[in-house]
Amino acid sequence: MSTFHIDYHGQLIAVSQESADNFLVALPNKTMRLVRKQDSDGADYWFEKDTDNETPETAELGAAIEVVISS
Repeated sequence: MSTFHIDYHGQLIAVSQESADNFLVALPNKTMRLVRKQDSDGADYWFEKDTDNETPETAELGAAIEVVISS
């Protein structure tokens, strides 16, 4: 498991990568488990574990994670 930080609304947030598509995000008010899923066209979507909808928050967190893991 690797740990890195993302910038989220001006704060550095710790993220632990548990597997290729599973991330543990330590937000100030809660810990969120994010899952990256890919559609048939190759687009990534970010879901909170055990949900089936991407939200603006999970999409924004996922985009910040992608910046770090793709560099």
